[in-house]
Amino acid sequence: MTPLLPSPQHYLYNLITMTSPDAKRLWRRAIKEHFNCTCVYCGNNYEIHELTLDHVKPKTNGGEDLTSNLVPACRACNQGKGSSHWLGWMRQTYGRNPRREQLILNHIN
Repeated sequence: MTPLLPSPQHYLYNLITMTSPDAKRLWRRAIKEHFNCTCVYCGNNYEIHELTLDHVKPKTNGGEDLTSNLVPACRACNQGKGSSHWLGWMRQTYGRNPRREQLILNHIN
């Protein structure tokens, strides 16, 4: 399992990889592996290449490219959420799910 670090730059600084593209690829993979290749919103499991990364706080609202702001999401959930607030969108789409909500809250805090 790939170690989960705060940003792609940390993979370079820690000499886990030697190039920036490799660092970004490892970082993205580590986030998906951290959640066992599961979409945090719908809870379905996917192959690692089928998942996207979603900004919990959208970049349009000041969200950053940090591990604590990125979660794996299936394409349907990522596109459905768009730039909406994650909790409101998730509850409107899937209803209340305290376990999944807490999983996300633990990750972003």
